[in-house]
Amino acid sequence: MATMTADGIRQYKARWHSPIGYVTLFTAMLAVLLVWGAFGRGSFAGVPALAALLCAGIAWLLGKPLFTGDWIVRVGPRGISGWALNGRTVPWRDVRDLAVETIQGHTILVLTLAEEATESLEKTRRLLGGGKAERRIPLHALQPREIEQVVAAAQAAFAQGAADHAAKAAQARQEAAGHEAALAQDLARATSMPWALYLVVVLNVGVWAANIATGMSAFRPASADLFRWGANSAWAVAHDHEYWRLLTATFLHAGLIHLGMNMLGLWGAGQLLTRLYGNAQFLLVYLASALAGSAASLHFSAQTAVSVGASGAVFGVLGAVLVAAHRHRERLPKAMTRGILASEGVFLAYALVNGFSRAGIDNAAHVGGLLAGASLAWVLAGKLGAKASAGGTVRAAAATAACAAVIAGLVAATPSPRVDHGTIYSSGDTFQRVIVKLGRAQDDLARDARALKAASMTEHQFLQAAEKTHLPALRAAHVELITLPLGAGDARKDIHAATGRHAGATVEALELQVRRGRGEAGADADAQLVRAYRELEVSEQRLRAATEAAKKKP
Repeated sequence: MATMTADGIRQYKARWHSPIGYVTLFTAMLAVLLVWGAFGRGSFAGVPALAALLCAGIAWLLGKPLFTGDWIVRVGPRGISGWALNGRTVPWRDVRDLAVETIQGHTILVLTLAEEATESLEKTRRLLGGGKAERRIPLHALQPREIEQVVAAAQAAFAQGAADHAAKAAQARQEAAGHEAALAQDLARATSMPWALYLVVVLNVGVWAANIATGMSAFRPASADLFRWGANSAWAVAHDHEYWRLLTATFLHAGLIHLGMNMLGLWGAGQLLTRLYGNAQFLLVYLASALAGSAASLHFSAQTAVSVGASGAVFGVLGAVLVAAHRHRERLPKAMTRGILASEGVFLAYALVNGFSRAGIDNAAHVGGLLAGASLAWVLAGKLGAKASAGGTVRAAAATAACAAVIAGLVAATPSPRVDHGTIYSSGDTFQRVIVKLGRAQDDLARDARALKAASMTEHQFLQAAEKTHLPALRAAHVELITLPLGAGDARKDIHAATGRHAGATVEALELQVRRGRGEAGADADAQLVRAYRELEVSEQRLRAATEAAKKKP
């Protein structure tokens, strides 16, 4: 809501119909739902209650001006004030610069106060603001039209209330813009085309397209298919020495959404990194981060599950960009440095928090890639001037050797793998085929047993069918089943053992029944048959229990 006072002060209050208003409403509603989850079922649940408290706190911090009715900003001839300035008015005579920044689509007024303006500095200091002379006024609680009005009014008032300082600030910004344009030209000349970025994007998309062409699912490919294409697995790398998987896994993705998110995160950061370090060093950062992420995953996710994705490489590129912006902050324009640190930093923080808050995310690969990329950015020579590039080849060689040593060390130190994915997946189709074969043989036997009971088949006919048809089929399936190799950590181990015991008990009982019908079973044939059928019943119960337990496993 915008109003103007009699003395020419434009003042704006926060609106619910604004980005911060929507976020506040969503967070508050989430807090209410969590409260219902904590108390709504007649018993107290601690985790939802804590989450509700956290969401309520966030809603209050984000939307405090909405709840209290404080002014977001007040712009007048004598100064500027607002919620972010602790409600204090800063006279224009204390302002040395008024800049406008846009970060992640949000507009911010940035005031630079004079060092001697001790009163304004003290009264407007925020809890986390430190001793900096900058004061930032976020405008995301206003509507777009109001933001334009605030910016125009503030610039006009500053130019009128502190003409000398406004002129100097404008000249400084013009010089900074010239410096930024010259820097952009220098970087463009040094790296005219980011072909390395295009190459890795094309490779990632091309591998996904090749997966689809061979029949894999576009959105949810099977783990077995990904493993056959080169997914990362601790057993395959550390035990079977398939080291190539450390790289091939980084060009595979668990579906189109996984691929799209990684390429989206890579695109902007990758363009920045190729400009700052060049194509060759971008490839070094990308590949080293990818390999470091895969090597780190061997100690965690890849122990029990196959791991795929370019996330480690993407996190490495993001880390390298952030380090590069900080390392070269004296050469880069201030606004450009702040924009990189804010936008890429926010994206990286969100990705890390999202990864650690969800199951099935290979956080070890993310962190491993991030550390590798950030470390390389400290060592490699950038493209910012001739002096900065001095010794670039030596630095790159040293960085490559160091990364190779670290990656080799991580691979060598891999804990004893727990799941043999290769054996599990190679026997998967055979296991299913044998189970179907065994089930068909048991169904045929059950059909003839029902016919015998209904007197539509004589006992002689049943025994003859058992000897010539059922027993050979059951024996063959049983032998094939018990000789099937199972890999370490195979989740089918229990059901495999139970099925084998049940099939063996079925064969033993049927063989005894055939021998008894021929008169070859001996004097205790009836007792043996009773024991055989009792064992068959027990094995059937165990098979049923194993099947139910397998259904409950994730």
